[in-house]
Amino acid sequence: MRRPPTPDLSHYLVEWYRSDVTGELLEQAAHTIGRSIDEMTAEGTVIDLLLTVFVPGDEVGFCLFAAGSPASVEQACRRAGLTFDRIMPCLTPAGDRTRTRTP
Repeated sequence: MRRPPTPDLSHYLVEWYRSDVTGELLEQAAHTIGRSIDEMTAEGTVIDLLLTVFVPGDEVGFCLFAAGSPASVEQACRRAGLTFDRIMPCLTPAGDRTRTRTP
């Protein structure tokens, strides 16, 4: 079940680098992260993957999450086997259209 985001959730941007990313590999990564988020949601953690994007010219990928803490985001990435370089808190406009999962 999905609901609008709550004010206590923050947004985090995960940055990762790979030179061999294809559209298919990006879809697989998003699917794998989605599975780890589903597991964590079932365990009671409120977290959601809002966006996954890859910039081929720079060989960099980004995942935007809504979560209660950066530790939750790190756990989701590690469960999915995503090797990342950093997790950064970020700002999004008030009233954005993100949605989060509830346990």
